[in-house]
Amino acid sequence: MQRRDRPRTGSDLPGLDLAERQAWHHYLDAVLRFDAVLNRLLNAEHQLSVIDLRVLDILAKSADGFARMGDLADALAVTRRQMTKRIDRLEARGLVRREGDPQDRRGVVAFVAEDGRQMVDRARISYAQGVATYLLGPLSARQVSTVAENCWRINQALIAPGRQDSGAAAEQNFPEAPSCYLPGIDDAGKRCWHQFQEASVALFRALHERLLDAHQLALIDVLLLDRIAKSTADAVPMSTLGEEFALTPSGVTQHIARLESDGLVHRGPGQGDRRRVVARITAPGRARLGPALYGYAKEIRRLYLDPMSHQQAIALGDACRRISVPLKSGTGRPV
Repeated sequence: MQRRDRPRTGSDLPGLDLAERQAWHHYLDAVLRFDAVLNRLLNAEHQLSVIDLRVLDILAKSADGFARMGDLADALAVTRRQMTKRIDRLEARGLVRREGDPQDRRGVVAFVAEDGRQMVDRARISYAQGVATYLLGPLSARQVSTVAENCWRINQALIAPGRQDSGAAAEQNFPEAPSCYLPGIDDAGKRCWHQFQEASVALFRALHERLLDAHQLALIDVLLLDRIAKSTADAVPMSTLGEEFALTPSGVTQHIARLESDGLVHRGPGQGDRRRVVARITAPGRARLGPALYGYAKEIRRLYLDPMSHQQAIALGDACRRISVPLKSGTGRPV
């Protein structure tokens, strides 16, 4: 368990010292940028998103080639409505089809079509190449193990709160490589990829739900408001927000428009360049952000830092920095 008696330094995340804050930001940056670059890669080569591929993969691996819509939504941590829209798009391309649930007339299931199976085979190869290049490529063999082991610790704490394994017990319980098809990637790489993905999905879901429950703000809302509030110019260009949080232009517009409708930010022309749109935080936005940052920092400690020792958190942060730096600089972008 993490020591509680270490001296603290000032931080913009209350209760976290500088090393802890940096470890978290490196992890957050790596997750956001890795997900964004894999989505761009799959979209460029197959017109699919990562979640599209996961949907097709689940259907292709199922015993009967189908799954209930609700089960798909739960497995991928999206709403039923979001899953319906996604299946609509895949069905329009002839990759899946929908039918009544053979076991429950009130339900609907999605079947993978033959074109969908062929698409999965091709897209898996592209996805594996992306994992090898953007996740595993920047890491040493030891760092690959570090990411796998510490992300597993985070995920275990989320699955079974309050139970912390350590020492020989932790090594004994660490799982084998997942039985997935990622051509060209060895077992150590598969473990790293699997634990990195599983921990990020579970952790971000938990942060999102806790911030919504306590402060009526989503995780991305807190990140955007915090970034705008820190600006010395009191305004941040929309394009900058997209770059820093690996969001598409439409994604940034959607999130900021929602915050603006709640009176938390204001959009307008930039000073000196009226063609550039900037976002400014409002007084109500600052008032909402303050308590949310305390809650955010508390959850980072409980869900992310506490499952690891201080040394393990720093090691994970350093490995994640090595993942995110090439992506941030642009050298990690797919061609």
